Amino acid sequence: MAQANQNPQRESDRIENELRRLILTLELEPGLAVSEASLMKQYNWGRTPLREAFQRLAEQSLLQIIPHHGVVVTPLNIFEFVEVMDAMSMVIGSAAALACKHVTEAQLGKLDELVEQSSTATIAGDFVRVAELDYDFHRELADATGNRYLREYLLHLHRIATRFNFAAWKRDRNSAPSLEEHRQLAALFRQRDAEQVKTVMREHIENARSRLMGSLHPTEF
Repeated sequence: MAQANQNPQRESDRIENELRRLILTLELEPGLAVSEASLMKQYNWGRTPLREAFQRLAEQSLLQIIPHHGVVVTPLNIFEFVEVMDAMSMVIGSAAALACKHVTEAQLGKLDELVEQSSTATIAGDFVRVAELDYDFHRELADATGNRYLREYLLHLHRIATRFNFAAWKRDRNSAPSLEEHRQLAALFRQRDAEQVKTVMREHIENARSRLMGSLHPTEF
């Protein structure tokens, strides 16, 4: 009986992860009306776990559930990007310094691994993979803070920012500057230099803002 209760949750988690990937990499385009019936048919998903996944993705600001109309992929809005980056810049430095104090050897190894995987994806021009690895890098750092509330807040912001970053990388065909900043951060975490990490992480976020604002026009969203 216990096994039966666990299966729907595992299925909704799997659906949530796949839908998130499709949304973050713009395979499900911003503003798209999502057809529940089409997704169920295409992926052989059940209605109940799919609706649970919709609800959680709406809480992450990736979907909008509109009563009596359906589900829509949250549109990209340049003004939302500015707000997200403002929110991130207010906390990211202190969060990175906290992570620097608590990061484990295993997590440091994972950061190095993610940087190398990102390098391979960047050279190959696989920007879907770059976006996934970029998110994984920041998720690892959020985990390293050891604070579950701060972690969830940071990941919420990064989920929103990922779509904007991917759009810029895909257009410019260049994610190398972000990769090099990740490489620098990984090295600083190994040195346990919390103050320098704090400074460089804030610069990383501000550089990401500048790169996107410089390459994308508001009418593209």
